[in-house]
Amino acid sequence: MLLVEDLMLLLLDDETGTPAAAGTLPYALGGAVLVELALMGRVETDGKKVHAAGEGPLGDPLLQDAYDKVAAWGPGRRGAT
Repeated sequence: MLLVEDLMLLLLDDETGTPAAAGTLPYALGGAVLVELALMGRVETDGKKVHAAGEGPLGDPLLQDAYDKVAAWGPGRRGAT
């Protein structure tokens, strides 16, 4: 899946080649990573919070790091994604 890369292309201004709305870029990228993990079945939501799901390595360092951060916010902890 290339969701994050696709998002980056969509965020680029056609004329300048720079990211449009650069102030929201971290949120857009974080959302894209979470969606990609959800499509892989590696995160789930209970309607309020995001929880880690599944087992095994992901093969992509960016996705693995995001998954590890979600997994570190186990049940009963506040502030997850």
